[in-house]
Amino acid sequence: MKFKVNSYHFKLLRDFERLSAFKEAIDDYAKSGMGKSPVGSRVAFDLGCGSGVLSYFACPHMDRIIAIELNNSSYQLAKENLKEFDKIQVFNDDILSFDFSKLNEKADLIICEMLDTALIDEEEVPVLNHAKKYLKDDGKIIPEGIINSAEAVFMNNHFIQYEDDEYSPVYIVLGGSIIYSEFNFLDDIDCNFSAMIDLKIYDENELMEMGFEEEISNERFEKFDFKDNFNIKENKLKINGIKITSFTKLNEKIICGPTPMMNPSMLVPIEEIDVNCGDTVRIKLEYVMGGGVETIKTEILDIIHN
Repeated sequence: MKFKVNSYHFKLLRDFERLSAFKEAIDDYAKSGMGKSPVGSRVAFDLGCGSGVLSYFACPHMDRIIAIELNNSSYQLAKENLKEFDKIQVFNDDILSFDFSKLNEKADLIICEMLDTALIDEEEVPVLNHAKKYLKDDGKIIPEGIINSAEAVFMNNHFIQYEDDEYSPVYIVLGGSIIYSEFNFLDDIDCNFSAMIDLKIYDENELMEMGFEEEISNERFEKFDFKDNFNIKENKLKINGIKITSFTKLNEKIICGPTPMMNPSMLVPIEEIDVNCGDTVRIKLEYVMGGGVETIKTEILDIIHN
């Protein structure tokens, strides 16, 4: 089937890793038996349906699909793309104010790909907190959840940057990755997020093994004078940011890392500080899920020397 799309949704459809992960999860759901609802009464909600491709994937398995899209141009695309499928009803509405009770039925499955890095800039969490009141007791959500990790970095620009196909920020990772939060979307989630994260800085041996000095001699680092900020022999490093990476848990079997159009890693600036090799930096990270990147706050609480 050929989909009519705008330039943004064209990029989404070209992200085959993203599409295949969602299709596999939807197909797995169908193979699992789809709960207790009898054939003829199986309902799915596709929230933030975009051009309608995920409704299209779910169509063979469900008896009715409610697809909701706020953006009018995307709604028009979905309506056109799905017009041949009588079982799919497309609404142009805000999910957060949508009256699900008027449907007189609950969903066996909610599909909601309103994802972004750490769930900060899109409304996945507030949307699901509202919509899952209308999910059957044995209902499922795709994706099932998200896992967020952080690493200490030194980066060239001191503002929030995404690492995607259009922009490749210059930075170097200075410590191991740590999982700082994990959410199951079936749970009630507080949009106001706060965590203390202990970021371990690489020790001298780890830096030598990764070829750190050779790495910062590369041309892309040289023009930003990265060498001026590091001296392994004197046990001196600097960090000025954290890299947040999100992994999408489609179901118990499928975890999808960042893809070109789904959850690109995010670089968040922090106060620039001097650290020693092997130190641990304790950082407080706060944001509002669905509130936008302007809600991000960071605070360095402590530097723990090894």
